[in-house]
Amino acid sequence: MAPSNFMVKPMGSVFQKSEHETVAANIMVILGRTGDTFRELSWKEYKEERIKDGNFSYGEKGFFEDVVPYTKSEDTARLFSPIWREVK
Repeated sequence: MAPSNFMVKPMGSVFQKSEHETVAANIMVILGRTGDTFRELSWKEYKEERIKDGNFSYGEKGFFEDVVPYTKSEDTARLFSPIWREVK
């Protein structure tokens, strides 16, 4: 399974905040287009990729720090949201 399989918005996440869910979805998009393999994304790379998207905000950093541990592997992604738990 690859990050591109997790493109569905992860509603109902462990944080119960849409900002966390948006950042997690952003991470999966970035991982999908930069090799489509799970790995721990750095803040620097996240920021650079989001700037390319034209929709970056420094306010994302706190949410990124909370979310990034959940996006480093398929197993941790499944822990983040019930929707991601069901990804096949």
